[in-house]
Amino acid sequence: MFKYGSPVKGIDFIDRTKHIPIFKSYLDNNQHVMIKAPRRFGKTSLVKHIFEYQEAYEFIYIDIKRATNLTVLSNQILDKAYGFVGVDNFIRQAKNSIIALARTIRTIKLESIGELTLELMQNDFDELEFFLHSLDTVDKIAKKKDINIKFILDEFQDIINLGNDDILDKLRSVIQHHENITYLFLGSIESIMTKIFQTKTSPFFHFAAIMELDGLDIDELMDYVEQTFDRENIKYDKNSVRNILSFTKGHPDYSIKLLSYLYLRTGRTNEFIDEDLCLIAIGEVVLATRPYLDELIAKTKLKKNLFEVLSATANKTPMNLPSSTLYNANVALEEMGLIKNKSRGEYEIVDIFLEVLLRQDNDENLALRDVVNLDYKK
Repeated sequence: MFKYGSPVKGIDFIDRTKHIPIFKSYLDNNQHVMIKAPRRFGKTSLVKHIFEYQEAYEFIYIDIKRATNLTVLSNQILDKAYGFVGVDNFIRQAKNSIIALARTIRTIKLESIGELTLELMQNDFDELEFFLHSLDTVDKIAKKKDINIKFILDEFQDIINLGNDDILDKLRSVIQHHENITYLFLGSIESIMTKIFQTKTSPFFHFAAIMELDGLDIDELMDYVEQTFDRENIKYDKNSVRNILSFTKGHPDYSIKLLSYLYLRTGRTNEFIDEDLCLIAIGEVVLATRPYLDELIAKTKLKKNLFEVLSATANKTPMNLPSSTLYNANVALEEMGLIKNKSRGEYEIVDIFLEVLLRQDNDENLALRDVVNLDYKK
């Protein structure tokens, strides 16, 4: 009931009726797709719902953020690729016994693919070439099995941190020839994903269809809330609940956390959910999210001017900085996924709870007084 904290699927997944049909149409037509949205906006939940719950496609899911270097990333890909032909834990087997693994490869008639991987692993290989080989391996295995593999690369923007300056050029030059893979690129740093896929000088320009996830549809979310609250005999004012969902702009994670707080609290106290209780919920959930928000803030304090510019953006106060310094700070904050450009020279905070926190005079009355100042109903 109002589950959060990890990707949701199945009955816990609140349908994105605008997005799912488009997404599935792309997949059915083997169209490469790029999906961008801020952190905790439901990209992974959407993908996992389609691939793991509906089980409609063969797929490989890789989270690039979890890879410390290209070799680790390549090993993850190879393990999943060879798993399609019944060779589990390929990398571990290779480390334990190359001879036994080579025998297995011959048994399943995979010599032309597997022996090249083993040869590369036994020699000093270039990390980038090994990574590109891992992708080629997925395509060759998909071709051998006569299937199309949907290859999901989550947090794709982090690939530029794992390779040298020409990694995108090399990557595009290889994967454009793959006929049995449909690539799905997910990213949470919108400015970087835009540069990669929507800038004319980028090698990935026009390579993938673009999908931008906005917040959950408020009407859809309210339908779900009403069904749940009515079933559980929870008493509530619809306008007050709708207002807090409008305040979060349908942010999947934050909306569900607020609803979960209200659901659990009223289950214990039998209180009526009105505007005051909704304001309390906002304050309590912001405080519960504080460690994550503090981590974001701490990163801005590692570089000069970034926190000051971030705070000024949240509070809509002018900055007395040289234009070039202000520009560089805004670019850096964009690339951290903390602000976005609304119009020429005008920025806004991406994370609504981060904005709440940055607009506090102190922490003592965070739960009510300062949140009210946001005039969240507008």
